[in-house]
Amino acid sequence: NILRLDRTLAELFAYVDKRVGLKNTLIVLSADHGAPEAPGYLNSLGIESKYVTPDKWDKTPAIEALKQKLGIGKEIIKTYFHPYLYLDRDIIREKGLNQAEVEKAIAEELMKFDDVTLAISSSALREGNLPNTPEIQSVLRNYHPKRSGDIYLVFKSNQFISDFDGTSVSVTHGSPWRYDSFVPIVFAGGKLSGRRIYRNVEPVDIAPTLAAILGVKAPSGAFGSPLDEVMQAFKK
Repeated sequence: NILRLDRTLAELFAYVDKRVGLKNTLIVLSADHGAPEAPGYLNSLGIESKYVTPDKWDKTPAIEALKQKLGIGKEIIKTYFHPYLYLDRDIIREKGLNQAEVEKAIAEELMKFDDVTLAISSSALREGNLPNTPEIQSVLRNYHPKRSGDIYLVFKSNQFISDFDGTSVSVTHGSPWRYDSFVPIVFAGGKLSGRRIYRNVEPVDIAPTLAAILGVKAPSGAFGSPLDEVMQAFKK
């Protein structure tokens, strides 16, 4: 993948150089998410890591508990698409149940599994009545009321599912852990000189930085701030 990326970038830069010249170009490189090392490699370093297989969990106690609380069982689970669990809302409506109460009850049962660190209902995310922790804030940033599932599952650090939408994978992403959010932000070209920045910055800072350099208003959906280290190189 790295070799393929390198070749793709080389082709892009060659095209840009031919059309406008790299000396007239500011290059920005980042990523939409980070990625952990594979469990086998982590284990070789003495770091405990493993694959999680929810299909093999003993769900009998959880199903019995849901039957006692709400009169529903495993049929309420429609599908799991990492990192969200989706519930069958038709069944919830047919039985006259409250969506938020069903989500809460299932999340509570999920928290009893050893591999699960967090199980947060979408109702709780909408209401915002949650602890102000880094993990919760990361989950909130992932949540969209019109697109997200019903329960957000967070496995323990360095534990991953190996099946992603029917495809066997070595690692997955979508967790609030550091390895999933650690990405490069590279600015190169123009008047910039080589340096490394050690303070926390975020990809959302890229658009406001480019807008400030161009002297235009930042996009309506921009939430970050211009990066001083980049701006200094473009001050007149």
